[in-house]
Amino acid sequence: MSCWPRFVPLAAALSAVVLTVGCAEAPFVMTDYRYHQRGSVSVCFNERTTTVKDAKVLADEICRQYERTSQLSLIQSYQCSWTAPTQASFTCVARPGETPPPFVEHLSPMRHDPSLGPM
Repeated sequence: MSCWPRFVPLAAALSAVVLTVGCAEAPFVMTDYRYHQRGSVSVCFNERTTTVKDAKVLADEICRQYERTSQLSLIQSYQCSWTAPTQASFTCVARPGETPPPFVEHLSPMRHDPSLGPM
């Protein structure tokens, strides 16, 4: 009797692990412009391949539009995709010594928003 059939599931599981680890995703911004207008930015990343500093670079790019810099407020595991499971939440804050203009929401409606009523 051959031992080969016992090793097939083990080999399949090992190759699935290798493929999953090899497919790490680059950090990406999870929130949209409506959150950004309120000073909130969430970035998803994989802690095995990138750092919180890499996530902060993305958040800084968003906050720069509002003349602010990002400040880390929360890190949560398993909140995003399999390839980028960690979510870092940032708040856009004023740079030291600067007073940026207040956040102004544009109030652009989205498809899923309630109806704006008759115009």
